[in-house]
Amino acid sequence: MSASWFVPVGERAEGRFRLYVFPNAGGGPASLTDLAARFPPEVEVWAVNLPGRQARLAEPPLTDLDALVDLLAGDLLATARRPYALFGYCSGALLAYLVCRRLAELSPATDPGAPPGPERLLVGSFAAPDVVLLLRRLPSLPSWLFWEQLIELGGVPAEVAEREVLRPVLEPALRADFGMLAGYRHRPGPPLPTPITVLYGRRDGSVSRGGLLGWRRQSVSRPSLRELDASHWLAEEAPDRLAAVIAEEIGCAWATA
Repeated sequence: MSASWFVPVGERAEGRFRLYVFPNAGGGPASLTDLAARFPPEVEVWAVNLPGRQARLAEPPLTDLDALVDLLAGDLLATARRPYALFGYCSGALLAYLVCRRLAELSPATDPGAPPGPERLLVGSFAAPDVVLLLRRLPSLPSWLFWEQLIELGGVPAEVAEREVLRPVLEPALRADFGMLAGYRHRPGPPLPTPITVLYGRRDGSVSRGGLLGWRRQSVSRPSLRELDASHWLAEEAPDRLAAVIAEEIGCAWATA
């Protein structure tokens, strides 16, 4: 596969800070266009560019989570421009976390006093990886039941759920992503040297307080919990506030505006 694993979303020639975003299951770079436009010019938004969707629709989706984590971490290690942070949205939070953990294992710090890899890991609308409840049966269901369960559980944004004509195009990537999630088994390891920000919606009934607080076990520093006036879908319901909070957490002065 010759396509880039990460691609820019919009043009930010003057960007000084790069934010790598891992979208929700089935999502691709185009799903982040609106959110990316809400950031100040100094923030470059890049998105994971996975096979089986959008520009890489002709390629078969990946189904091996460990192999994908190694590919993405290796690409970031070779090409990422610091300073940068990782933001995993919904199920993308698990992938971002695993990539961050792999980077901590692979990349030696240039400064012995500084953590390797990204400056911050941001996770949105997702419980800590050691306690999250995963939909293990979902990927094996027949198509009609797959969509019925997915919509009932709120596993896709409303605008996707309503567009039935797109289901045959979206389903392979969704099945692959939920299949990788279903096969995940948490392997305890040392806390990350990277600070973590946990973003969640005030009206999100799918993530418990304990699930959010569980992220404190995954970092050597106490995570920052940031509540937004939204349900599960932060980027769709509160893009301005989400961009502002992320900008604040990664240290952009604009965030005070």
